Amino acid sequence: MPTAASNALPPLPDLFGNPLLRGELAEVVAPGTIDWLPQTLGWKVTGALLALWLLRRLWQRGRAWLRNRYRREALHRLASLGTSADVIAINEILKLAAMTATSRRQVAALNGEAWCHWLQTRTDNSIFSDGSLAALGQSLYDPDTTVPPDQVNRLIIEAKHWLQQHRDDHGPA
Repeated sequence: MPTAASNALPPLPDLFGNPLLRGELAEVVAPGTIDWLPQTLGWKVTGALLALWLLRRLWQRGRAWLRNRYRREALHRLASLGTSADVIAINEILKLAAMTATSRRQVAALNGEAWCHWLQTRTDNSIFSDGSLAALGQSLYDPDTTVPPDQVNRLIIEAKHWLQQHRDDHGPA
């Protein structure tokens, strides 16, 4: 059995360990905290102008989003038609969106060729094909006219493009 004296470690030499930690070094004093807020008037004015510009952009984007909710609603209705779509339902969606974009007085009385011409003039380029215009202008008022399913599908695609691109009279000039 070992004794307590035999377990004792030998004394450490004077040059043992890191000589820099012997108390010869002075503690480094950290500088004071740096204030992150602007100190000059120019930065405060720049920050205020930037905040005003940002608020104005947010206001404009919010108004545009609210103003275009009729487009989103019309696109949603058009998408919900699915395979059971008919020309009358597509025309109803287009008419409701047109009355919201312009005015009821200007759009409600339009029918046939005048309605088709009005739709074509509301975008920068012609979106509707001749077959789609014929379907919108004639099949609504002639019950004997049948529109093939591929023409109805094409009309849905063209109506979607028109809803996304038409000019809104209530929007910014």
